[in-house]
Amino acid sequence: MPPSAALPAAGVPQTPSAASMVFSPQTAQTLLQIFRLMYPHDALDDSYYEYAVHQFSSRGSTESGFAELIENGVSRLNSEEQWSQLSESGRLTTLQKIEDGSFLQALRTEFLFVFYGNPLVWKFLGYEGPSNDLGGYLNRGFDSLDWLSAD
Repeated sequence: MPPSAALPAAGVPQTPSAASMVFSPQTAQTLLQIFRLMYPHDALDDSYYEYAVHQFSSRGSTESGFAELIENGVSRLNSEEQWSQLSESGRLTTLQKIEDGSFLQALRTEFLFVFYGNPLVWKFLGYEGPSNDLGGYLNRGFDSLDWLSAD
């Protein structure tokens, strides 16, 4: 689906203004690019990813070590790897080179919770949410796996 046809994030919680961002605009933009590259969902517009950037910023505002790790990691990508000048494949190669480092590990871990913990993303993925309050899955869809053979 072309980016212009991406689903808008209607109902995405309002993100703080740019003035309240802990990260520099360059860091925020680089994070958005990294998230889009690592977890591509072309049918979703950038607002879903921007929400994740703002959640990172919110955590950074209370945890200076986290903010420093992110700012330093992005700064290294921009200065040592010339991130903004790289092609998409070059960016992927760069991320693969640093995938075991604390910077990318922190991005991955936090992004998974923030992005995939968003109920609006659940709707896109077809996930109905937790079923604990509804009695669990045993009596609510457990036996409706039409793709599983009954052999």
